Amino acid sequence: MDGIFISYRRDDSAGYAGRLYDRLAAHFGPQRVFMDVEGIEPGADFVNAIEEAVSSCQVLIVIIGDEWTHGTDAAGNRRLDDPNDFIRLETSAALKRNIRVVPVLVDGAVMPRAEELPEEIKSLTRRQAIEISHKQWEASSGELIRTLERILSKASIEAPVPLAPANRTEGAGAATPGSHKSWFWPAAAGVVMLGGALWWALAARAPSSEPVTQPSVPVTAQSRQTPPAVATPPTITPAQPAAPTVGQMQASTVTSVASSPPDAPAASAQGAPRPTPQSVSTPSASAAAPVPGPTTLPVHVVALPKILEFKAEVGTTSARLCYQVSNADSVTLSPRPGELERPDKGCVRVELETATTFTLTAHRADRTVRKTLLVAAPAPPIAKPAAEPTQPVPAAASSTGPAGASASVLPRMGERWSYRSSGKWPTSPKLRFEIVVQSVTADGLITDALRPLDPGAGPAPEIGRSRGSKPDIIAWNGIGNEFSPYLGAYVTLADMDKQRGFPTPDLSPQWTQWYSEASAQGLESVSVPAGTFSAHKIEVWSSRHATGGVTQASIEPVRVHYLIWYAPQVKRYVKLQRRVTSAAGQEIEKDVVELVSYRLP
Repeated sequence: MDGIFISYRRDDSAGYAGRLYDRLAAHFGPQRVFMDVEGIEPGADFVNAIEEAVSSCQVLIVIIGDEWTHGTDAAGNRRLDDPNDFIRLETSAALKRNIRVVPVLVDGAVMPRAEELPEEIKSLTRRQAIEISHKQWEASSGELIRTLERILSKASIEAPVPLAPANRTEGAGAATPGSHKSWFWPAAAGVVMLGGALWWALAARAPSSEPVTQPSVPVTAQSRQTPPAVATPPTITPAQPAAPTVGQMQASTVTSVASSPPDAPAASAQGAPRPTPQSVSTPSASAAAPVPGPTTLPVHVVALPKILEFKAEVGTTSARLCYQVSNADSVTLSPRPGELERPDKGCVRVELETATTFTLTAHRADRTVRKTLLVAAPAPPIAKPAAEPTQPVPAAASSTGPAGASASVLPRMGERWSYRSSGKWPTSPKLRFEIVVQSVTADGLITDALRPLDPGAGPAPEIGRSRGSKPDIIAWNGIGNEFSPYLGAYVTLADMDKQRGFPTPDLSPQWTQWYSEASAQGLESVSVPAGTFSAHKIEVWSSRHATGGVTQASIEPVRVHYLIWYAPQVKRYVKLQRRVTSAAGQEIEKDVVELVSYRLP
């Protein structure tokens, strides 16, 4: 019971799980690392099979990605709400049996809250988590390995020593098969006899100090009938060679040297003398055949396929889906076009009329990994007026979105988005709030109202304004700074060059004079409670020079790093991540804002 079981959701962390399996198997050995419950026979109870597999391990690693808590099935139901969900069963089995559970957060995921989990796995939120990232893979996975070594070594020390079976008898002195009386004395006698035989063989192999020659007299029939002689070991002289090892004695042919007993008759009736013992030669140990050792059979491990990238570029009538996969024999894309030509990487174009969820499946032997991607419907082309083709379109309608200019891709009064936010520390606030558009002007000035969704626990209501057509930062009192929430609806982010010098609000009256720049990072699949989106990723750096000196270096913020994902079909960002760093290089705060729902007016 010293194994490690890796529990993961294929849709959001299969790549991490496969890479982590390779790392742990190389360190602890493939026989101690398990991933997936395989070989469940048809008709078998898979709940019992999962519980038995998990209970055979000492540690359960729960890999938590973006979709671990809010992932849904084909019918749109949350998977964790299904009592037969594999992840729920594996986690519940480990917690119920007091198996050590280690949550591993990947892709910037945060620990779920207790109210988000089913009752039997709520205690998972009390387990200390470890964060793993691709950029710091060696360091972060090394920390996990050190943690596992401490857990496994402690478990091996505390493991109980099996006791000998009780000595039970049946009848008068009769020993049962499990008692030591049935084997102790025969075993002891065998050990003594074996030791005597080895000593006797050693002594018999020692050559005598004087050579013994064969007599020239013939051996008569009567001499053949002489009673057998008793073997006596020769005297070992100081010139005797070193005693052979046990292996040499096992490899040698032991031969006894015969001699006449002291009371043997002096001669036969014909006067022939007693036969003289013959000299016997023994083969040397070097000439003996070596004893073969145990043979170790190689263990063949089939690597899990990994989906490294799956993204989409939406055009006016179709979408271009690109993928990159490793360790796969074949790759399929559904609902169309099916099996793809290349199993490693490539791009395919599919026709679109409505928003469609595509599933990329990588196969290798009997293992499969899947990744889903919701691709938005193409935006309609710009309709030019027939009477005045050269007349300019109003500013609000001419602002370009990711796939063309249309007023339908811009925010409108009454549209609303609900978000949740969570921070790095246990004391960081966990908020649920709603953004509602109050007004939109022709030049792109948007007024939003922020409202709490948890009365008494959320941020206070407030009003904020931003420019949709250029980089901007809103300073909210309740949720912190928010970078250009509607930039993806007004600007073609795929063609956006690096932006510098836009206004940056101060974090406080004490920490001022910030400078910011933003750059586009391309399309990326991102999963949030509202769904999985093909989103445009923007990176923003806000920096300032330290002014507080050495005494305040650990608390003075000098850098804020933003990552923002914009989805055209919801007009606003679907995810925002902020990371604040101090002058001493320490991470002061890291919080995440995720879209939960979007509603039209």
